[in-house]
Formats: sequence, structure tokens, C-alpha cells
Amino acid sequence: MAYYINGDRRNYFIEFGSGRPVVLLHGISNSGRAWAPQIAPLVEAGFRVIVPDHAGHGASARLDRPFGVSDIAADVLALLDHLSIEAADIIGLSLGGMVALEIALTQPRRVGKLIVANSFDTTATEEFRTMAEGWARTFRGEDGPVKRFEGIWPMNVHEAFRASAEGMKTYQVWHGLAATADGQSLAHVAEGIVGFDATTRLASLSMPVLFIAGEQDRMSPPAVSRRMADRVSDARYVEIQGAAHISNADSAAVFNEAVITFLGAAPTSTTSA
Repeated sequence: MAYYINGDRRNYFIEFGSGRPVVLLHGISNSGRAWAPQIAPLVEAGFRVIVPDHAGHGASARLDRPFGVSDIAADVLALLDHLSIEAADIIGLSLGGMVALEIALTQPRRVGKLIVANSFDTTATEEFRTMAEGWARTFRGEDGPVKRFEGIWPMNVHEAFRASAEGMKTYQVWHGLAATADGQSLAHVAEGIVGFDATTRLASLSMPVLFIAGEQDRMSPPAVSRRMADRVSDARYVEIQGAAHISNADSAAVFNEAVITFLGAAPTSTTSA
């Protein structure tokens, strides 16, 4: 089955492989297709890879109201219930990293190991609110999702990747996905994620956590991930040299090595119900 229901939302997901489950959570205005470079390596490493589209994104339900980090977290937990998975390793990038943090902080028993990449511990700032309001205006404009994608692409991935065959293929696929996205739904997400704040809660994380930063990330600078890692007792920190905001795409080999090395020692007793 490609869909599950949570409340009034019919959300899309896809899964690959078997073994210990790992859930991959994408960023705002993207979709699960952003994780293409990770799927085969994780399957080959023995994982059951589960890739949802957040509500308002990709093939999941459209939204008619602001939709925040806790709402997306509730959808992910509903997906685990739908699949009868008691606990999973969770990897989130950017918005997906905040969702992963929220799940780990509110439902720690559902998380084996946690990876937070190129993300944020808080959006409860005037700077972020102003930025999100700008995103929402763009999304609601004519061809808004495409215009935002075209504008943000040079910030999302580094120059060498953009010029490569893989980069051009990625650009084509993601551009096409943006062209089919619902701008009003994405605007609701942009507005809904403002006000998330895990800053004072990070110290309570009880599972092993890996924070990944991109050395060239201008959206979430390395100092943000380093600050988060410093607040968590059982945390590791990896900074990928040359990587920009979507480090899993523009620096996939290094990203995958860090992820699989970190996940490899996780206990198998936390995999499923």
C-alpha cells in the first residue's frame, strides 16, 4: 500500500528492503524523492527504508490550514502505527530534522537512533518568521513552488554538484515535482513551522544522536548543528566539507558513509512490534 490515513489526511509513503526500519524525513517544499541517493546504500546495509511525503508535499494530502512540526510528527507516528513498527531509526534533514527531533523528544521509545542533518533547534525567532512569511508569499504566487525552487537551488547544493550529470538530473526531477506542487499547501507549512523550539529540551534526548552539517550551508550554518550537538550528552557531530544545505544530495557518498557507520551499531531489539 502506498497510502495511510491519519485524521482527514491521506498521506503517501514508499518502502524498500527489509531488516531494521529507518524512516527518512525530507525538507520543506521537497518530497521523499530527495532521499534517492540514500535508498540503495541503506537497503544494501540491511535496513528497511521507509520514505514518506509530508502532508502538503509530493503525493500526500493537500492542506487547508497552517501545519507545523508537531503535526508532521503526528503523521510520522501514525505511519509507524500503520506499519506495526514499535520503534525505528529516524533521519531528518532541514524541516525533516525538526520533525525527527520532535518525535524523539515527545515519543523517545519510538526512536532507536536519531540523525538530524542541516536542521534547526528553533524557528521561534523574528528572523525565521520573516523568512517563512516570504516563503509563503512566494508559494501563493503564480507558479510559486517552481519560482522558489529555482531561486533556492544555488543555496541548496554546491556548485560542483549543480554542474555534474547527477546534479542536472536531480534538478530536472525536482523542478518537475515543484511544477506539480500545491503552493497553498506549502504556504500553510511555511506558516505552521514558525514557533518550533527544542533548544531547552535537547538535553533530555536519551538515544544516540548524530548531527550532520554542511560546511557551506548558508541556510543552517554548521554552528547551529554544533550547538545542538553540544547540548546532547550522547551526540556525535559530522561536518561535511564543501556540502551545502541538502548535503545528502550534493555530498551523498560522504553523507551515506557517516549515516551507515552511525546506524550500524544500533541494537536490533528496537525494530518492530
